[in-house]
Formats: sequence, structure tokens, C-alpha cells
Amino acid sequence: MRLPSTPPPGLRPSITERERAQIVEMLGPIPDEPTLLAVRDGRGKQFQRLEFLGDSVLDVMLAVHRWAEPQCARCREPGAVTDSSDRRLAEVAARTGLGGWLEWAASAERLADLVETCVAATWLSGHWPQALEFATRVVHPMGGSTGTCLMSGSPALRRGRVGRRVGSAFLELAAAHQLMHELPEADEGELSRRRAEIHRASAVAAVASRLDGAVRGDPETLLSNVEDQVAEALAASGADGALQLAQQFVPVGSG
Repeated sequence: MRLPSTPPPGLRPSITERERAQIVEMLGPIPDEPTLLAVRDGRGKQFQRLEFLGDSVLDVMLAVHRWAEPQCARCREPGAVTDSSDRRLAEVAARTGLGGWLEWAASAERLADLVETCVAATWLSGHWPQALEFATRVVHPMGGSTGTCLMSGSPALRRGRVGRRVGSAFLELAAAHQLMHELPEADEGELSRRRAEIHRASAVAAVASRLDGAVRGDPETLLSNVEDQVAEALAASGADGALQLAQQFVPVGSG
């Protein structure tokens, strides 16, 4: 369904049933009113916070897709969204009419943020199945292998550089998820700055070196080892297992 192209004149404290139906048709069920309002309020802090989380969720799904389906023909098409670049995501938002939810004619960068906000809303509502369904339909087609890997893992998945990219994406998501809880008043800029601090090699290595059975080495070597472990957890048990392991490497009280 293509949403109206004309932005509403201004946000109201609540939404109409017709507007709610449009959002649910595009995103799937979103259970709480604050999330519905945040998705529509492109100038609001909660919109920014959802965009911050959605960026990491989308990076995980795209990284897993590249790992699980390295021969995906759609990835090689011109204009394919294979990473969360602002330009590509803005094109997605314009093509699907997502910008019609906002209260003003948004910039390309803000339209890209809207796609990531929607990804976060679906992930918070229906976890991986709902987020993957939305991303597959709106952002980039992902086949059954990606879904199987996210839900239950796949021992046949390859390792190496692409696997480490998957592990890195899960570490970033673990940091983003924790910061969202620890810093309920922080805006996207502050959250992004903190995430960068706790996702750097030295910070991950400092935590990794204190865990039982830790492998010793320089920070970059330890980070690569952690990324490999997280990718192996994904292959063995799916995204929940990978995220649970990644969360062990986020410093407690990092906010």
C-alpha cells in the first residue's frame, strides 16, 4: 500500500483509526500508542531514539543476509540496499510513501531515518519475524535462508571476513539495546557517541579479557575472536543466541 504523499499539517495528540490502519498495514501490529506517535514525529526525541536502534537492527539483518545468501542476485542490482546508507534508504522511503507520515516535507536524510525508525518499531513489537518481514518487503528482498538463520541458525554458514561482519553487527546491536535502557533521556547523538565508545576494539577486548576462557592478545585480535564467537553462536542457535552472547561483551553500566 502506498501512503499519502502529502504530509499532514501537524501532529495531533492521537491518531485516527484510518491512520492507525495505514501504519499497521505497512509495519504490522504496533501495540502501544507512544511508539505509533514516535514513528510519525520526525522531529521528536523518541523518533531519533528509534532510528538509533533501528540502524543497528537493520545492519544485523543485512549482514546476516550477506552471510546466509552470498549469491543473492538482488544484491547485485543497481540501487540495491545492501547497507544502511542514507541515500538508498531515502529512496526506499520515497518509493513506498513512508514520508507521508511526517508533519513536514522531510530531507532525504530524515526520510532515511524514518526507514530505520520503522525497523526499530517492528523489532520492538514482533522481534525478528516482524522486522524481517518489513525489511524484506520494503528495504531489500531476503530469502528463506536469511529467515532460517535469524530464527534458528544454520551450521553450514561460512566464517571469515563476512562472518566477522555479522559478529560486529550483533555487538553494535547489543550496545545500542543496552544504551536505550540505560539512557532513557539521551538523544540519538549522545546514544551514537556512547555506542562508538563501547564498541571500539579496546573496550570489547577489556571485557573479553576478563571472561572465563578468554583468549589473550592485542585488542584487534581479541575483537576478531569475539566476532567469530558471536557468528558461531548465530549459526548454532539463531539471532537470539548471538545477541545474548554479544551482550556479554558490553560493559555493565556503559551509559
